[in-house]
Amino acid sequence: METTKQKTISLGFLTVRKHPSRGYFGGFLVLNVLARPLEFHCTLPVQPTRAQQILYGATLDEFISGEQIARALILKAKSSLEVVFTDTLAALSGRHVQETPLIAIDGSWERSENTICHPVSQGHELKSVSALDYRFSVLSQYESDLQRIHALFHKNDSSIDLIEPFGRIEEALLEAHPAAKAA
Repeated sequence: METTKQKTISLGFLTVRKHPSRGYFGGFLVLNVLARPLEFHCTLPVQPTRAQQILYGATLDEFISGEQIARALILKAKSSLEVVFTDTLAALSGRHVQETPLIAIDGSWERSENTICHPVSQGHELKSVSALDYRFSVLSQYESDLQRIHALFHKNDSSIDLIEPFGRIEEALLEAHPAAKAA
């Protein structure tokens, strides 16, 4: 009897936090469709130089959060990712420098006072769709990424909570960087 291997679905969850004095921290959790962890990666604090602050100006958050932190964390993943969800709007700019669909879950950044800091934001035009009791957003030039939501969850009928993993990442970041607690 021949057995067929079913492709393992891997979902990425990415967050970036900006601490007032220590810089930006990134965390990335890869889960299977049962919400079990497959991988976790985090960054050391990234502190932009004064030259970067001047040269990038209003786009500094997107550069650090998306093009540096999000890109580096997604590239570290050993799992084949279907999609990466983020609660950090500025991280969406990471989609410009990597191929995996990067989708924000709107409203997921409203959390407890234990956060390292609130996610950074950005001002690009977004395209959004509501599905599965969530509102998903992408940069407008990657609107086709939103089709992955319907295809992914229609096929798999997953009941995974798409907000809860961000709490896990945040706790892991606080564990990895305890000095970030004192803000």
